[in-house]
Amino acid sequence: MKYDYKLAYEKNKNFYNRHPKLKEALIKSNTILTAFFILSYFTLIGYTALSKQSPKQLTFIIFVPFLGFFLANVLRMAIDKPRPYAVGGASITPFIEKKKADNKSFPSRHTASAFVIAMTFVAFYPPVGAFMLLSALALAYVRFALGLHYPSDLTAGALIGILSGFIALFV
Repeated sequence: MKYDYKLAYEKNKNFYNRHPKLKEALIKSNTILTAFFILSYFTLIGYTALSKQSPKQLTFIIFVPFLGFFLANVLRMAIDKPRPYAVGGASITPFIEKKKADNKSFPSRHTASAFVIAMTFVAFYPPVGAFMLLSALALAYVRFALGLHYPSDLTAGALIGILSGFIALFV
């Protein structure tokens, strides 16, 4: 049986339309989770710098997320897959639309960034990293539920983030 993105998204959308409070929470959670990862990452950099950890540790904390974001951007430009709601996409109506001209969908930069930041935490602060990984999964779901990405975009973003994060774990 072939996966029908449009049908899956419409079922999801109907659920949230029947539950307006959950729909409102879903929309807000996109902003909140995105801000959470940005603040967490800069907190990690600041904490590491102020606690006088090794320069190698600080270098990895800065370099590894940059690598993940860079790889996601390179793939995104090379593949040029439209968002589900953009011309050439699945012709859905999302809960929110990106206002920028960037209607590229694959891979999800939000998901790649969230997972690589989470993996950086796993490498240096494992208990916090476990929570961050769960938060990254939540962000991936939110991006699907809002109609901003296909599941393949989110899976690719997560894999880029995780694989980039392994550099921090094993180098």
